[in-house]
Amino acid sequence: MSEIVLSAKGVSKRFGGVQALRGVDFELKAGEIHALLGENGAGKSTLMNLLSGVHTPDEGEIFVGGKPALFHSPRDAQAAGIATIFQELDLVPSLSVAANLFLGHELVRPHGMLDSKAMLHAARERLDTIDRSINPAQLVSELSIGQRQVVAIVKALSYASRALIMDEPTAALTVGEVDRLFDIVRSLASSGVGIIYISHRLEEVPQIADRVTVMRDGRVAGVTEPDAPQGELVQLLVGRPLNELYPRRSDNVGDVLLRMRQASFHPYRASPGWQAPIKVDLDVRRGEIVGLAGVMGAGRTELLSALYGAGVPGYWQGEIVLGGRPAKLKSIAAARRAGLAFVTDDRRGAGLMLRMSVGLNLVMSVIRRISPNGLLSGRRQEEAIKSSFGQFDIRPKNPGVAVGALSGGNQQKVVLAKEVLGNPRLLLLDEPTRGVDVGAKVEIYTRLRNLASEGLGILVASSEMPELIGLCDRIVVLRNGCSVAEFSGGVDEHAVLAAANGREV
Repeated sequence: MSEIVLSAKGVSKRFGGVQALRGVDFELKAGEIHALLGENGAGKSTLMNLLSGVHTPDEGEIFVGGKPALFHSPRDAQAAGIATIFQELDLVPSLSVAANLFLGHELVRPHGMLDSKAMLHAARERLDTIDRSINPAQLVSELSIGQRQVVAIVKALSYASRALIMDEPTAALTVGEVDRLFDIVRSLASSGVGIIYISHRLEEVPQIADRVTVMRDGRVAGVTEPDAPQGELVQLLVGRPLNELYPRRSDNVGDVLLRMRQASFHPYRASPGWQAPIKVDLDVRRGEIVGLAGVMGAGRTELLSALYGAGVPGYWQGEIVLGGRPAKLKSIAAARRAGLAFVTDDRRGAGLMLRMSVGLNLVMSVIRRISPNGLLSGRRQEEAIKSSFGQFDIRPKNPGVAVGALSGGNQQKVVLAKEVLGNPRLLLLDEPTRGVDVGAKVEIYTRLRNLASEGLGILVASSEMPELIGLCDRIVVLRNGCSVAEFSGGVDEHAVLAAANGREV
């Protein structure tokens, strides 16, 4: 039996009137990758904060190496060999990689001057153990999200001699970056470090985990093997079977809303890594949800952003008809006038103003409509906010709270609600459930299907194949910017993957 390096016995935690944890038992073995799953509010973050020294338990004990431990701060946990990488990486973008790695414990010369050369050399040695491609002198702001995740891991390894806690590490990574991260995680585990891996992506569990603990309502709902059927995990997570995850498709589909034939987008200037749409053929009908599938780099995001005028500057050629009329989608303003709305895949970076209240974020897109004669109408603003809260069940039900304080699922509901407030006829969605727990996904799927039943057309790009197959009426496959195949919803996943990779089924 592997040594148990970190455990919790009967821990409970209350915040005001909210009982966040209720007698939770949890253990992590040396060299084990232990997946921790649960909806927002299930207690994952609270348990993580107890194990990492952010909070102390009201009841129960924390053990390190089998001995009781009392953490008064994260420094105490770090001293015990436990490090945490939070979803919002604690890196300073304006500083170099080396400066971030040594932030708070810089190397200095005898006279008190920073020894930049020594820090660069030491940073190079530490990075080489994981990723030689990262330049320690480069600014963090210039790195990809995946590279920043690597830097955060290298930084955490300064303390993680026993255990490393990772919170949603793949939420914003590409497929290639996820594969690279998994290699790094497995290598760390093979060195004897125990890893707690928190994720909302059920498809990752069999790929990376050795054991799975599922939490619900502040308790452990079950401990299972990583290859447990996804239906079993969903049942533990939300207390309902997998077949209730996606709402029933509607047969009430209207006329063609968006028609694209041999539509190509030509950027004015080349943009490395940006795959322009090329000879795209697709239709979206009123009341229909159409999915965009394809491997990373196939051009899904680029197609949506170019339609909305939010991509790189350029122009369209080919046929684009919206509502029976040729559409000239040259800018965001033109797209919105034509009835398009767009939900970005980066809600925190581009979809929301995190320090502003939920209410103000909701009405940003309709500010002119609720401001007759240039004066903001408090009554109209209140009505719009109330409507959004009711339609999307945003929680907490307080429009005055800062949107950045909401859970990921509720932030995503705000992004969707503010675009729907504009009464679009075509909704473009890029990764609409990224970083969202299973329960919130069900709510979002249900609301999207309800919107479609009201006559809205929806075009959605997603890297989650089960989502496309379960949610969409049809799926269009892109490869190298081109549409190469089309399938009905509910199609076998292997057929879609074969088309995306240019193989025959």
